Amino acid sequence: MKPFSEIRFLLVRAMHRSSNAHFFEPSRPSKGKMRLVGVVAVVLGIAVAGVLVPGPVRAGAPDSAQPDASTVARARAAFLKYMSSHRPMVRSRLAPLAAGGGATSLPSYNWSGYADSEDSSKTVSSVSGQWVIPYVECPSGPYLYQDTFIAQWVGIDGFTNGTVEQLGTATECFEGVSYYYVWYEMFPAGTVEEGTVACINNNVDCPQPGDRITASVTVTPGGNYTLSLTDITRPQESFSVTASCAPSTCVDSSAEWIVERPAFDLPFGFQILPLVDFFQTGFSNGTLTSGGKTTDIEGFRDGTVYDMAMIDDSDSYFLDCVGQTGFGRPSLLQTSDPNACPTVASFKGSFAVTWDSSF
Repeated sequence: MKPFSEIRFLLVRAMHRSSNAHFFEPSRPSKGKMRLVGVVAVVLGIAVAGVLVPGPVRAGAPDSAQPDASTVARARAAFLKYMSSHRPMVRSRLAPLAAGGGATSLPSYNWSGYADSEDSSKTVSSVSGQWVIPYVECPSGPYLYQDTFIAQWVGIDGFTNGTVEQLGTATECFEGVSYYYVWYEMFPAGTVEEGTVACINNNVDCPQPGDRITASVTVTPGGNYTLSLTDITRPQESFSVTASCAPSTCVDSSAEWIVERPAFDLPFGFQILPLVDFFQTGFSNGTLTSGGKTTDIEGFRDGTVYDMAMIDDSDSYFLDCVGQTGFGRPSLLQTSDPNACPTVASFKGSFAVTWDSSF
């Protein structure tokens, strides 16, 4: 892994209103909660910080116009580029937080959620989970063209190795418009977008905020995988695919329930996309099968249960937090505060993830 001094970021943060849905309440809340934010730019290790004077926010303005076919094609190409080249979990340099609830802390720059990692010769043969696609707030005003992103998925592998067998949903803010995707990735191929032709070509008839999703990955001892996603709200977005990977290559050593901002390689290092403001999302009924025994996330006993919070590249503050209490904090959630984002276990395979900052 290249040192973070070689990572180039263009990071933008602006004051805005939240228009997102609570994980357990998928209806859109009223606009009115303000977030205090700043701006940080790190270019080849040179940091500049400042405070922005916010302008007026027009609710829904960027999304009010339907993009033309060429813009949809560019957005889709960017999505596939980001996701097809995304790296597995990138560990933070920050020391792990204190363990709690039977879970071990492992801060990450690009993942948050949980990973159950095998410590023995046993392997994971299935993983599943459910979630609600969250509402997002795209950048506006002078930051309209700053891409922001969230991918939400379940999968096998990628926590301790470079293979991934995963599927889920994603939201991309591209030129001020939100695009919603369903997708899968099966090593060694790149990300494949699924869904209706109208969604893929014209950004209509797509998954939407509030859609209830269930997804699973199963694998046989011979390395035959089935990846299935059901959009309960919009069944036309559902899909199921089969693929194979030799057990010597795809070793099935971990199960994950993840919120991700893609990190991808560039000639000078790698870049991590800003995390879109999603207010709160999460997973429910997260289960895995390890060594023939099916448990919920926290019931895993064949290895370690990792609680991952996503933090910024300077290791100074949280971008999101698993199990966070309270919303709309007036300042950044500092990693130096041991009580800011304590390590917690999921409850019956369910947990919430709260957004705090984009980068």
